[in-house]
Amino acid sequence: MNRSGLLAVAGVLAFGLGLATLAVPGLVALGAEGAVLVVVGVLALVQLVRVARARYRGQNRRAGTADPELSADVESPGADLGAVLDAFDADGYRYAQGGRRRSQLRRVAVEALTRSDDCSEAEARERIATGTWTDDPVAAAFLADDDGDDVPRLSQLGSRLRSHLRSRLTAESAYQRRIRRTIDAIAAVAGISSGPAATTDSAAESRSRLAGLRRRLTGDVGTDDVETGDVETGDPPSAWGDVGESRRRSTGHWRGVSAVALAGIAVGVLAEQATALLVGVVGISYAAYARSTTAPSPTLSVERTLSVETPSPGESVTVTVSVTNDGDRALPDLRLVDGVPPALSVVDGSPRLGTALRAGETASYEYAVEASRGNHAFEPVHVVARNLAGTAERERTVSPGGTTTIRCVPPLEPVETAVPVRRQPTGLTGRAKTDVGGEGTEFFATRPYRPGDPLHRIDWNRRAKSGDLATLELREERSVTVVLVVDASDGAAVGPEPRGSTAIDRSVDGARRAFSALLDDGNRVGVAALADDDCWIPPGAGEVHRTRVRELLATDPAFTPGGRPPSPSFYAWFSRLRSRLPGDAQVVLFSPLCSDAAVLAATRLEAHGYPVTVVSPDPTSRRTTGNRLAAVVRRFRTADLRSGGVPVVDWDWEDPLAVALARSTRRWSR
Repeated sequence: MNRSGLLAVAGVLAFGLGLATLAVPGLVALGAEGAVLVVVGVLALVQLVRVARARYRGQNRRAGTADPELSADVESPGADLGAVLDAFDADGYRYAQGGRRRSQLRRVAVEALTRSDDCSEAEARERIATGTWTDDPVAAAFLADDDGDDVPRLSQLGSRLRSHLRSRLTAESAYQRRIRRTIDAIAAVAGISSGPAATTDSAAESRSRLAGLRRRLTGDVGTDDVETGDVETGDPPSAWGDVGESRRRSTGHWRGVSAVALAGIAVGVLAEQATALLVGVVGISYAAYARSTTAPSPTLSVERTLSVETPSPGESVTVTVSVTNDGDRALPDLRLVDGVPPALSVVDGSPRLGTALRAGETASYEYAVEASRGNHAFEPVHVVARNLAGTAERERTVSPGGTTTIRCVPPLEPVETAVPVRRQPTGLTGRAKTDVGGEGTEFFATRPYRPGDPLHRIDWNRRAKSGDLATLELREERSVTVVLVVDASDGAAVGPEPRGSTAIDRSVDGARRAFSALLDDGNRVGVAALADDDCWIPPGAGEVHRTRVRELLATDPAFTPGGRPPSPSFYAWFSRLRSRLPGDAQVVLFSPLCSDAAVLAATRLEAHGYPVTVVSPDPTSRRTTGNRLAAVVRRFRTADLRSGGVPVVDWDWEDPLAVALARSTRRWSR
């Protein structure tokens, strides 16, 4: 018999003995002296304190489950303000943290002034040192060369008191407020608007602190405040363990019963009150019951079916899950969470089920997900089985028979406007305009008449005016060789909304539309990715080539939605791409320009003779201080590319690609 069984037997015997003693006084005469009773009572009180303390410090160790109803988290550019500032730390970590941040912000301000106000670097540094670069006195004083108080006005006692009270009420220190004001001033110089959400930083921090205080007062300890040991709470399905792995744990659900029992025993013994002692005996019985049963060992089989396996983007797919208890014992408390792929959103129903199953019984439930681009393989089902008392549970994963995968391959729909390409034509006929006169449809120039020129190209108006013969030259149209490069690195896996699409998704969609339009115009088009995976299709044409590119843009691992991809080794990637590019190729790079790798790739390709055009979806927001600083840095990168002769199409997040291309084409034609 195990320890739990022995405790159960002892508890039942004690409970029976107590009832018999109460029913027939004197039945059991122990002959105990008063001192012995006092010792027993004191020991019960000591144990009561120990149990109560363990209960107060402990937590229910129940198995945590993931949140498959929610799509994968998307980080916004500038979520880590320190990482953005560290890019401007030219001297390394040599200062105290406060001085280091001021030095970094001075460099950002210098960059903004030299680019926006058309002044030299020396002039910009002079304006920052004297505090004349902004109308905000807090920002001006924070970056000025004055080593005294950052804001002289705060030297007054009343101002200091107001600052202290504001810091306590808004959860934003005076130092943090000065950094925020300084970044907002830099953003204004760079032409970045703060937006209506710019003032929500301190409010969000206040709500976070109040929520943490409320959890501590109510005892609702969340996973963000404590160590959870071996309890996986909120992990993605892939972290639940190998298929079939089983883990048992005690939930601590009845832990407080022991305190009640010991309190009754202590009071009953010390006060010689049989009623209180009976309460303690009853509590001991409950505690014994809680420990008498172990976690069940479920034997389950799971089936999962899909209403459609190859849906169109945005189509609803119904998922049906059936679970059968193949064991010979009932399962009083069974909980299941299906392994929904992280890139799919649940739009109807729930992937969770809580039920009780008799031996041989089957339970089914269904929910619906919205299809999106890519191959989406479902994870095993997460199962938690508890005993009837809820004191012990067993956790495992169960894989349904076969694999369940949703495959969504969007069609190639051409963008509604022309894709801007640089003039580096091939000898093949196409629709890309050249600077060469000849056959075509658009007037280019006139030249003296040559015998044999076709009559329809003679300038008869000039003949009528001057009597001279001249021949019209038309702008020739040739095909071009284009390689579309999609930035699928870690720095591009960002977006303005925490549960929305990323810049990689946006870039893949833009590349798909640009590829179709360029191919329809008779050009030879290839595809590559700035990614850790080797993603490459050489330039080509024809329907077979179209199908290959469609499959790659939808299902290649480099473009897998959800999660954060690894960053590639840039120089190895660049060397591999250069060895593959045809000599007459030009590159259209789709990148949010949220990392230096994309800028380096564009400038190096341009320097090696490959004309580059950058199409940049803008994933920045104005929600936090870090977001606004990231928008400023992105504008710096855009300006650097344009000054180096690389055209950049700035693609606003809310606009279709056609609108961004048309806007840029109009600007370039001026």
